[in-house]
Amino acid sequence: MARLKDKFACRLTSMTDRWLFSGIASLTFITVCLMSRGGQAQLFRRAGHEFSFLRPIDLAATGGATVGVVEFYHHGQIDQQGKNVVVAAGNEVLPVRILQMGPGDFCRLAFQMTTARGPFEILYGGDAFPDDRRPKWTAQEGLLLEIREYKECNLNSFQLVKAAFESARPIGADYVPTVFHAGNPFATVPGPYMSRYSGVMQIPKTGTYGFYTSSQDCSFLLIDGKIVAEAPGRHPPEHQARPGLRRDVQLTAGPHQFEYYHVATSEVGVAVAAWEVEPRGNVPAPVPIPPDVFRDSSIVRPAVGPPMSQTQRFLPDFRVNVLGTVSLPENEIPLVVAEFRDASPPALISSARIDWEFGDGQTGQGPSLVHVFLRPGLFTIKETVTRAGRPFEMPQKIWIGPPPVPPRETGKNKPLRLDDILSILDTYNPAALDAQSLLQMVEAYLTKADEYLPPPPPDTVFVDEEQAAAPAQKATIDPKTRESERRKYLMRALEVARDGLLKGKQTGDEELLRLLRLVAPIARDVFADSGLALNLWTGILPRLQTDPARAEAHLVAGDIQLNDLLAPAEAKKHLDAAEKLLQNPSRHESLGALWYRLQGELAASEGRQDEAVKALQQAEQLVAARRNEVERTAWRGARSRSTEQFLRSGELDRAAAELRAWSNDFPLDIVEGYLPLLWGKYWFARGRYEVVTALADRLLVLNPYSPYIEELLLLSAQADVALKRVDRAKATLESLLKDYPGSPLVGEAKQLLDKLQSAAPERK
Repeated sequence: MARLKDKFACRLTSMTDRWLFSGIASLTFITVCLMSRGGQAQLFRRAGHEFSFLRPIDLAATGGATVGVVEFYHHGQIDQQGKNVVVAAGNEVLPVRILQMGPGDFCRLAFQMTTARGPFEILYGGDAFPDDRRPKWTAQEGLLLEIREYKECNLNSFQLVKAAFESARPIGADYVPTVFHAGNPFATVPGPYMSRYSGVMQIPKTGTYGFYTSSQDCSFLLIDGKIVAEAPGRHPPEHQARPGLRRDVQLTAGPHQFEYYHVATSEVGVAVAAWEVEPRGNVPAPVPIPPDVFRDSSIVRPAVGPPMSQTQRFLPDFRVNVLGTVSLPENEIPLVVAEFRDASPPALISSARIDWEFGDGQTGQGPSLVHVFLRPGLFTIKETVTRAGRPFEMPQKIWIGPPPVPPRETGKNKPLRLDDILSILDTYNPAALDAQSLLQMVEAYLTKADEYLPPPPPDTVFVDEEQAAAPAQKATIDPKTRESERRKYLMRALEVARDGLLKGKQTGDEELLRLLRLVAPIARDVFADSGLALNLWTGILPRLQTDPARAEAHLVAGDIQLNDLLAPAEAKKHLDAAEKLLQNPSRHESLGALWYRLQGELAASEGRQDEAVKALQQAEQLVAARRNEVERTAWRGARSRSTEQFLRSGELDRAAAELRAWSNDFPLDIVEGYLPLLWGKYWFARGRYEVVTALADRLLVLNPYSPYIEELLLLSAQADVALKRVDRAKATLESLLKDYPGSPLVGEAKQLLDKLQSAAPERK
C-alpha cells in the first residue's frame, strides 16, 4: 500500500509539474506575441538615426581591452560597404572599422571602446548612417592583416606594389598576433592575392633590431615608412635563415609605425616576418615578432547575441561550424560537413519546433544537427521556429566551404572519412539537388564501391603509402562478400542518379553529361538494364542546351537501341536527330566517329554491305589520327587481352567497358570479326541470346570471309537453341557445314546438328 501511495504521489507530482510547465510555456508564448506587436516596438535610435535591427554584444567588462572584434550574419540587412551598421554603448556611437563584408551575409567589424562602458550593441539595417556622425578611429593597438584581390604590378618596386594594393578590391581583414600566413586566409576561391600588415610597434627599449622577411612572392617590411627588409620579385620563400638576410635598424623605445606588404602570384603564397633583438655575430637566430609588441592582448572577441527588430523582440538565430571536409579521389571539389546549432532566445524556442532548410534542397529538424554539403558554395540557410502554429524565420546567406586556417589558428579542420557521412547522405532527396551536387553524391557512392574492388596483384607498385594501404583495408573480405558490397554501393549510386535525373530539374550540360557517362554504363553493363540507361539519356535530352551535348545523348541512345535492344527503327530516329545537330559529322572527331560507326552497324543490320563498310571506314579515319600505328597496335592488343581475361573471370561489366572502348577506338575491327565474336560471347554470358544471333547476321553481311565467322555462327546456333528456335539453329549449322567445310569447328557443329535432329520435332 505504501509503494502504491508513493507511486501515486510521484505521478501526481509529475502531472502537477506538467501543468505548471504548460502554464509557464503558454504565458511565455503570450509574452512573445505581445512583445512582437507594433505597439511594443523597440526604439532603435542612436545619434538621431533609426536602425531596423539590434544585436547585443556579450561583453560585460572590457578587462583593459580597447578594441573588440565581432562576427555575425546580418540576414541581408547591411549594405556591401557597411554604411548602415554601428556599434553603440547606450546612446554613444563608437568608432568602427568594417573588416569584412561577405561572402553572403557575413560581417566582421572592429569597434573601439574608448571610455565607453557597456552594454555594447550592434545596430544595423535601414538607411546609411551619415559619415560625419561617425567618430574617427584612433586606437593603435593590434596588428591588422588585410587581404585584397591580386593586381598585376612590378614586384621589384615597392611603390608600384603599394599603389596596386591600395587600388585593389578588399577581400577580408582581421587582427592577428604576428606576421605569418600561408595561403589566403580569407579566400573562398583559390588564386593570387595581395596582403598588408599594419600596426604600431611598442619597442620596449632603445637598441638594435634585426629584421627578416621570407615570402612567396615579393615582400617589403617598413618601420616608420622606411624599408628595413625586403624580398622583391617572384621567388619561393627562404626556408632557412642564412647570413645576409637580416637587416639591422636602430629603434628608440616607444611607438613605431609597422607595415608589411606582400604579393602572391599564386594561391600558395607565404609571408613571414621575424626579428632579432640586439643581434650578435653572423649566426642568424630569428624569432617571430612577439604579439605583445603590437599589444595583441588589447583585442577581445566577444560573442554576439540573437537579433531583435522594432516589431519582433525575439527572432531566431543560429551558429554554423564547419567540422571538416571529405575528399573524393581525383576530384578537386570536396564535400563539406557543417554543424548547425540553434542560438535563439530561450523564450522563443520553449516548446517550439525547429526546422532547417539548407539551400541545397535538403531539410532537417531539431535544435542542432550535422549536414553535408556536396560542394562548397553560397547557400541560403533558413531556420524556422514554430510555436503554436506560428512560424518565426531567419534566413542567412552563408558561405559553406573548406575555410582557410586563419593566422591565429592552426590544424583546426580535421579530416573526415567517407564512412562518417554516408548515413547522412542516405537521407537526402536526390531530385532536389542541382546537377553538380547530384554528381558529387553519385561519386561518393562510387568511391565507396571502389573500396571493394579486388585487391591488386602482389607486385603492384604504388606511388605513396596511402595508395598502398587503401586496397588492404578490404583485403580480408572474401570475394563473394566483396562483390556483393561493391554492387550494393553501385546500385545506390545508380538509384541516386535515377531518382535525381528522372524526378528533378537539373541543368548544366557539362555536369549532366559527366553524370550520365558515369551512371548509364552502370545500368547498362553492371546490372544489364539497358532500358534504364536509355531512359536516363533520353530523360535529360530536353534539359540539354548545346548542340554537341544533345547530339551525344541522341548517339548513345541510338547505340543502346541498336546494339542492346535491337530496335533499328528507333535507333535511326536518334541518328537522324544527331546528324541535324552536328550538321556535318565528319567535322567532329569523337561524336562524328560514333555517328559513322552506328550508321555502319545500322546498315549491316539491314543487309546493306557497301554502305556499312564505307561508314565504318569513315569512322576509322576520324579516330586513326589519335595514335600512331605502333600505339594503335599496342592498344588493340591490350583491349582484346583485357576483354578475354574479363570474360574468363566472369567480370562482365569490365568486359563490356573494354568492348565499348574497343568499338569506339577501332571501329573497322567490326569488319575484321574478332570484336563481334567477343561481343557475342559477352551477350551469351548475359543470356541475351537474340543479340548474339543479330551479331552473327551482321558479320555475315559485313565480311562472310572473316576468320571468326564460323565460331560466331556456332555461338549463334547455340543461342537459338537457348531461345528454343531449333529450326533456326539447324539452318545456321547446316549453312556453316556447307559454306565452311574446312573449318576446325565442323566436328562440333555436326555433333550439335545431329543432337538437334535426333530430338523431338519443334512445336509450331
